[in-house]
Amino acid sequence: MGSPFGGFGGVVKVLALEGSPRRGGNSSILLDWVLEGIEEKGGQVTRLYVRDLEISPCTGCDGCQVAGECVVRDDMDRVITLLLDSDHLVVATPVYFYHLPAQLKALVDRFQPLWVRRVLLKKGPPERGKLLLVGVGATRGERLFDGILLTMKCVAPFLGLELADPLLVRGV
Repeated sequence: MGSPFGGFGGVVKVLALEGSPRRGGNSSILLDWVLEGIEEKGGQVTRLYVRDLEISPCTGCDGCQVAGECVVRDDMDRVITLLLDSDHLVVATPVYFYHLPAQLKALVDRFQPLWVRRVLLKKGPPERGKLLLVGVGATRGERLFDGILLTMKCVAPFLGLELADPLLVRGV
């Protein structure tokens, strides 16, 4: 399989978010495979395990509305710093009840300040790379991935990323 990010010219930084609350699950195995390919092409990967991060949920306080900065101080500060320093983002996740696991959903909700920067303040991250969704699900339902695909399709632009063709595996 070729890289979803195309050929690498120089060092390319990739942030990978492993969204499963379970260690060593199917999404982790698939992410290992994707990241191995990126590293073989010379990509520099930073992998974060969302389950190990201390990320509070968005409280809807609107504190980010003024400067595009969240008022809550936790591991999300590090996630955003790494994201803005990366060329591409890989999000690997299982499907839980047709959507993201709660820990990953909380992280995605905390991207709100980046939406504020791009949409309200008109100074969001520059257009730079791609967001690759790696999803797995136990069932084979036709609409199994609709929820996570819609979320990533909506999130990618205000992160300055384009949604790449996803890697989705059913029945595992």
